[in-house]
Amino acid sequence: MKRIFCVIISICTLAFVLVAKNDTRPVAAKHLFIEAPDEIFPMLEENTRLDMIDYYESAYNRPSLNVFEDSSMVTYCDSTCIKIKASEVLQYQLSMPAKNLILLISTHSIPMYDSEISFYDFEWEKLSTEKYFSSPKLADWLTDDGKKMRDDVENAVPFIIASYNFDVESGVLTITNQLKDYFDKNTWQQVSKWLSPQLKYKWTGKKFKKQ
Repeated sequence: MKRIFCVIISICTLAFVLVAKNDTRPVAAKHLFIEAPDEIFPMLEENTRLDMIDYYESAYNRPSLNVFEDSSMVTYCDSTCIKIKASEVLQYQLSMPAKNLILLISTHSIPMYDSEISFYDFEWEKLSTEKYFSSPKLADWLTDDGKKMRDDVENAVPFIIASYNFDVESGVLTITNQLKDYFDKNTWQQVSKWLSPQLKYKWTGKKFKKQ
């Protein structure tokens, strides 16, 4: 009898574990933002994040102070996406393109907008970016004119500065060229003919594919 009881307990325990692993209850973007480890949003303490959510949801247009005593605000929030102005020079977009997958875009103003993209699971374990997205190379940006002038482009453009935005509803990641303010007006008039103003990537359900 004791052995049977132990077997029953083991089966019940296993069942609870499987239910927990396959829990499909929706997780709101704001909860992921609040529960993120400090190293993800180092200038925003947990209590500050809670205040930011409260102010946004109550339509109280009041900034919170981050650890550097700069103003921080939530600028947009729904169930699958939250946008945060962490400071005058740093913004975040936290989105959920798929179950148990967080897409985090960090955008610095230098003063041009320049973004980085990273991926995490819902436990905030960092995932391989390459599994979900291949960062565009110079060749991806070239227009037809740019392809003909490849050597000139490589000499004139030392790097690409671009901002990212992900639309959860359409599944489209838009990458916008931000080099205009890097060059003087005359140089930009020439360089702009060689580079696309935007690139778009579509979420396939498993990764982003260039359109």
